[in-house]
Amino acid sequence: MRIGTRSSPLALAQAGMVCDALGGAEAGHEIVRITTTGDRNRALADKAKWVTELERALVEGRIDLAVHSAKDVPTELPDGLELVGCLPREDPRDAICGTLRVDGRPARVGTASLRRAAQLRALAGAGGDGFEVVEIRGNVDTRLGKLAAGEVDAVVLALAGLKRLGREDAVDDVLDLIPAAGQGTVVLEARAGLDPGLRDEPTWRALHAERACVHALGADCASAVGAHLRPDGTLVAWVGSLDGSAWLRDELHVTTGADAVALGAQMADRLLAAGAAGLLDNGTTQV
Repeated sequence: MRIGTRSSPLALAQAGMVCDALGGAEAGHEIVRITTTGDRNRALADKAKWVTELERALVEGRIDLAVHSAKDVPTELPDGLELVGCLPREDPRDAICGTLRVDGRPARVGTASLRRAAQLRALAGAGGDGFEVVEIRGNVDTRLGKLAAGEVDAVVLALAGLKRLGREDAVDDVLDLIPAAGQGTVVLEARAGLDPGLRDEPTWRALHAERACVHALGADCASAVGAHLRPDGTLVAWVGSLDGSAWLRDELHVTTGADAVALGAQMADRLLAAGAAGLLDNGTTQV
């Protein structure tokens, strides 16, 4: 199979994991590097910037599989394409690299994620340490480089990505934030009907529940939303205003075997009934 991926170190590491799981180059598989809109212009906020060119390559038959970080994949896919598998989920939590405690001034905490920024601001407003959330973009090495250069006092990154790159040494703490839907999951996209035979069932179930919640909320890349189906079967979700001044958090305990998509939709209904739509419409503060 021709396995399409972005060219960042993390994307290549994840594509390599998929290739190895399929049998590697010895079985005839190859990794095809594709430059995406997000690679060319990181300032764009649209989540699809990381996947559009990979999806076009699938539609045109230039690759057979596309490898994505699941949190980057929009909940609506192009006609003829579908998610067809996933690897076992890595730790989905957010890591803090650096410090939130600086004498004499607020700590500068770097992130490009609206979800992370809103939850950090909510924590600060609830009596957490004083800090300022600032925009910082780039791949893992670029962000850690900005931390080392003193441009920020801390950066927030996905723990899964740091582990896959062998950079756990950079982690100073793990944050109690609700992850993005699919965070920590390597997902495979292909033309409809292809089954590569790679599907970790607990991860697959969690992915569908979390994505169904985000989809039913009508959330997009300009929304501060988190959703996580824990291993114990508890779906927890968070929706907030971008400035962190108002937010909703809910948990839904479910029985084994309950339909994952229905579970996610049920969580969204509960949040919408509690006023989530008003929070999703609040886009006055940009990060």
